[in-house]
Amino acid sequence: MEEAFIDTSYMRYYIIKDKRVLRDSYIPDSLPGREEQIFRFSQIMADLLSDQPPNDVSFVGKPGTGKTAVVKHVTKKFKEEYPKLRAKFVYVNCSQATTAYRVLYQLNRSLQVLVPPSGYPFDVLRDKFVDAYSSSNVRLVVILDEVDLLVKRDGGRLIYMLNRLNYDLPQNLSISLVVISNTIDFLERLDPRTRSSFEPDRLIFPPYNQPQLYRILRQRADLGLKLGTWEDEALQFIAAKVAQESGDARRAIDILRMAAEIAENERSDKLTVRHAEMALQSVNEEEVAITIRTLPLHHRLIMLAITDLLEKREARPGTGRIYEEYKKRANRYGVTPLTMRRVSGILRELEAQGLVEIQMDYGGARGNTKVVRRMALPPKSMKELLRNLGIR
Repeated sequence: MEEAFIDTSYMRYYIIKDKRVLRDSYIPDSLPGREEQIFRFSQIMADLLSDQPPNDVSFVGKPGTGKTAVVKHVTKKFKEEYPKLRAKFVYVNCSQATTAYRVLYQLNRSLQVLVPPSGYPFDVLRDKFVDAYSSSNVRLVVILDEVDLLVKRDGGRLIYMLNRLNYDLPQNLSISLVVISNTIDFLERLDPRTRSSFEPDRLIFPPYNQPQLYRILRQRADLGLKLGTWEDEALQFIAAKVAQESGDARRAIDILRMAAEIAENERSDKLTVRHAEMALQSVNEEEVAITIRTLPLHHRLIMLAITDLLEKREARPGTGRIYEEYKKRANRYGVTPLTMRRVSGILRELEAQGLVEIQMDYGGARGNTKVVRRMALPPKSMKELLRNLGIR
């Protein structure tokens, strides 16, 4: 019987050396642009070296600003450099453990307490955790990543409970909290009881600027791409674009990875600015598509109305013109058009989702009105995307 032959020559990488490095989940040995936050967090955790409980800490910043990377980087260093440290770091991602029960379940598991993932009364779960921790001999540092999601679902009761346990623990034990939030006003959202007992040190993570993003991308290129296989201008281009849009390092790294993959698929010798431009466009389209798929029908019809007006080169269509075009499409789909006031509100919702850019047009015979300056994608691309979703 003839053996099957698989041609693997196309799988050879000409540019990519280590694909792991081109993903945001990879945490390098140094974090460009976050030296200050690393220093301050390390200072706070340094109390553990003298067997003292470290202060609670709140990491605050938008997604992609290095919060998770910093906490994992510092705790890893502590574990490696001080293997006999009388401390235990427990990381919990609240996007997966979205309730106080789920978090407490993971804390129990970290102390080798076997409990079911559901079904126990919360008080029983808490008592098992308290009993297990009270018989341990370590200071506990609990890291709650994306804590906004937990607080939104369950309020601040878990934070309050863990914080208050310190009053009943012996002197050689303590629970310190490190909470990581994507919203600036996270602490202000906590109920008064929790806020009065939880006063963490704050570490602010601003969006990355262009030089910082370039350093991040250069580090990833040095580690993840083969020597001499990229143009420095391509990294500068990605850094400048992402700094202007959001300052999100995850996005910059994703664009670099996609640009490298595009260059590989073309069998190019180098990753160029053209590949970076194509990757940026592809990432933008993918993000917009994900957002539009979640929109209700009327929101999509309004997007189509704006697209058609911009495609006809109507400069900065206002709310009135958008409403007229939207009504035509609503009638075509056999649905009752929404009111002008509701459509005006939806325009603001679309702006908040980054799908359109709106500004107020003041004065004129018809008074003030909202006008659409541009969309997240060129009109032709947006129309094709909507058509693929059945909106035409």
